[in-house]
Amino acid sequence: MQRLWKDYEEATKTSLLAVAQINQGLVILEDCKAILRRDYSNMINKVKLISGGGSGNEPVYAGFVGPGMLTAAICGNITSAPTVNSILRVIEEIGTNYPPGVLLIVPNYSGHRINFGIAKLRAESMGIYVKMVIVGDDVCVQDIAMNKRGLAGTLFINKIAGAMAENGENLESINNVCNRIINNEEIATISIGMKLSFSNEENLRLRLGDDSFAKMKIGYGVHGEVGVFTVIDRSIEDVIPILISKLILLSISSPDNEDPNRRFPVGHKVAVMINNLGASNQIECNVFTVEVLKQLKDREILVQRIYTGHLMTALDSYGFQVSLLNLSVDPNLIKYLDSPTSAPAWPKVLTAEMVGFQQTHNLQPKISTKYCRNCNDSLSHVKPQGVMLDDRTGQVFLICISFACEALRVCKEQLNIMDRESGDGDCGTTLAQGANAIKDAIQENKLNSTNPFVTFTQISYIIEKEMGGLQGGLYSLFFHAVAKIFGETVDQITPHTWLNALIAGNKVIAEYGKVSFGERTMLDPLVSAEDALSSKLNAKMHPIQAFGEAVKAAEQSAIKTVHKRASCGRAVLPKDRTFRYPDPGAHAVGIWIRAAYEGVKLKLVCQCEL
Repeated sequence: MQRLWKDYEEATKTSLLAVAQINQGLVILEDCKAILRRDYSNMINKVKLISGGGSGNEPVYAGFVGPGMLTAAICGNITSAPTVNSILRVIEEIGTNYPPGVLLIVPNYSGHRINFGIAKLRAESMGIYVKMVIVGDDVCVQDIAMNKRGLAGTLFINKIAGAMAENGENLESINNVCNRIINNEEIATISIGMKLSFSNEENLRLRLGDDSFAKMKIGYGVHGEVGVFTVIDRSIEDVIPILISKLILLSISSPDNEDPNRRFPVGHKVAVMINNLGASNQIECNVFTVEVLKQLKDREILVQRIYTGHLMTALDSYGFQVSLLNLSVDPNLIKYLDSPTSAPAWPKVLTAEMVGFQQTHNLQPKISTKYCRNCNDSLSHVKPQGVMLDDRTGQVFLICISFACEALRVCKEQLNIMDRESGDGDCGTTLAQGANAIKDAIQENKLNSTNPFVTFTQISYIIEKEMGGLQGGLYSLFFHAVAKIFGETVDQITPHTWLNALIAGNKVIAEYGKVSFGERTMLDPLVSAEDALSSKLNAKMHPIQAFGEAVKAAEQSAIKTVHKRASCGRAVLPKDRTFRYPDPGAHAVGIWIRAAYEGVKLKLVCQCEL
């Protein structure tokens, strides 16, 4: 991945400077790559806490310095443990002649253990009261405790120790509680992730593929370690049960409820931490979180607190860590978690007590709406207006609509590829959502077949509900305007009725989209179809042949958008920008209008040669 810095060491120093400048309660200790609480010299009779490790995993460690958490954090170079000299200088700075003492919280990596351990010995020889806990919460390493890596679960230890220190508890007590949690496996973390490629195109294929978990590794480390085993062709529903079982069970080979050696027995209360390794977006994190909570509930684990966010990242990495803290062993732990802290990176959790109502075991995340209109109700309550079709023509009408929807569904990925050139890459997906919903309504006999006003109004409602973004709004308006024309037609439907409906639909797109013909939008092929249909009907051409000419005009107009600039809701692009593909919205019009025409040809018998 491309870097914004040239020198790693200078980058880490500058990064710490930014932390201190953003958070005025923090200060840098010169030449140590360390962040300290600005008020550390005023901490009377409170144990001081120090942690640290390699840079590249921000906001660890500097982000968790502040009242209620760490007193100081020391950062090494990228993925490297801080030097013994830096650690010792920080211990001296905050711990000299300080009777309450200093606790070192060290993630379990060999370089970190050794360097912090040497600094501890040096400090003790100076008469400083120091203790050290080594956090190994990684469940993917099953050998001996000393091999377990310190992952995101370290932050639970920081928070608990910080709250205890803020409450004035002594160093011995804090040290004992932290070591009990670690040694008794009351805290556990598992990770799933992968290193991103240096190729932007390869990353794009990964992120937009159908299976985002393909090639990810369970046990992936925050320093880029390759993990324990690779996930191949698995969905989120397949992978997360494996992760949760690995977290809960001491032996993954036994069924959940039959293993007597569960780390987290049935009915136990836990706090959950979902750590984003860095490259996963917030929606992915939310989806991942919901599935984790579902799996925990299925295994009868009671979730009391949930913390999510970028907490311990890994450079160029995509994926997550899941940490569990057992709250049933010690009832004070939840009090320590809820204890306030101003450490900038600790995630805020809005508890029931904060809001002012009583916590219950059945607190639900959803409520039913009182007033919002239900789309299905709207479909059934549209009253017929205007001219009616006979049953046979009505069935052909729905078949043509179904053809158009199926064409958009099939072309979803093609349209997405085209949209990635200058948009968000979701044009096809958005249109397919609307098309699928319309097809479902047809199959469920919810779409009227004999009154075009009702049919197009229902389509407008469906699009209004199912399609977001600019396309959703414009298509909803388009079909609403089309419906109005048919609602005002009382005698019979003629080819000019369809022309007038198209004109009305195009007018609202131009008005609400603030766009004109020629600006590389969906309006271009629609106006071209309108002009061709008007011209051919005025020339007395057979209506279906005229429709065919309108389709050709729409397709040709869509192709011409390759050479035009983008407008109508898109970022204005440079004048010399060239495109490989037509505008996806314009191309989509060509797709559905062609499909509708083919349906007409297939189903309607006419005397002319087509």
